[in-house]
Amino acid sequence: MKPGDTVDLFVEQVTHIDCGVLDPDTGLDGRTWLVDARLSGTRDAHGMLFDFGPARRLLKRAIDERLDHRLLVPLRAPGLSRHGDDLRLTTTRGAHIDYAGPAEGVALLDAERIGPALLADWLTDRIAPLLPDNIDDLQLSLRAEAIDGAAYHYCHGLRSHDGNCQRMGHGHRCRLAIAVDGRDDPARARRWAEGWQGVFIGDRADLARRDADGRHHFDYVAPQGRFALTIDAGRCVLLDGPPTVENVAAHIADTLAAELPDRHLEVRAYEGVGKGAIVCRGPA
Repeated sequence: MKPGDTVDLFVEQVTHIDCGVLDPDTGLDGRTWLVDARLSGTRDAHGMLFDFGPARRLLKRAIDERLDHRLLVPLRAPGLSRHGDDLRLTTTRGAHIDYAGPAEGVALLDAERIGPALLADWLTDRIAPLLPDNIDDLQLSLRAEAIDGAAYHYCHGLRSHDGNCQRMGHGHRCRLAIAVDGRDDPARARRWAEGWQGVFIGDRADLARRDADGRHHFDYVAPQGRFALTIDAGRCVLLDGPPTVENVAAHIADTLAAELPDRHLEVRAYEGVGKGAIVCRGPA
């Protein structure tokens, strides 16, 4: 091939996006999407389209800055109202969710509903102008991690975190594995995960009040500003501490240990893709 020939470059799993999504049907959902990229253009005199290192760094930074650890809001969703930084969603099932937080903690999209195809187009429009001149086309695709076993999804916020985990309302889709006496127990993991489809995991210390309508009001001030969320109590899991993945795994393990006091338990709880915590309980 000669310099100037057209060639495509692909970069799989450029990054992954951990975010919350306001959905007109289900309300507040945690999501994790892997992002793949394909770039088309002409090679330079060195035989390259775009060096993989700089390409990955540019794409990852641009994607993370726009969507990662944010609450994604479809502005044209039925049931959504917005007054400044205050949002209210009334779902098609009649649930009410109220949210307030700094602008950097949300991503506002001109859409009725948010999904991976819409986000891929939205990101492409904003990132393509940042690429070198020899890049003629950018294609991004978002996909959920393929999980054969138990999986759950949740939202949370870590008040004392210095980074973007402090943003209440971001979330994750996660694997869950449970072993009893050294043997995997996928059925038990699935039963547990089924109860955590779209929950909000909060610190009891951040629960400002409960109202007569059966909703929990969470409120805290973090380094980036004040965050507040009101959501049905039935969608909440309360921990006696920050909702870190370590404490999430410990909560699951402690609950199981009360049911199976004489068994050795190992809980492997993920936070998004490829990372998490392991907590063991019971006799070795």
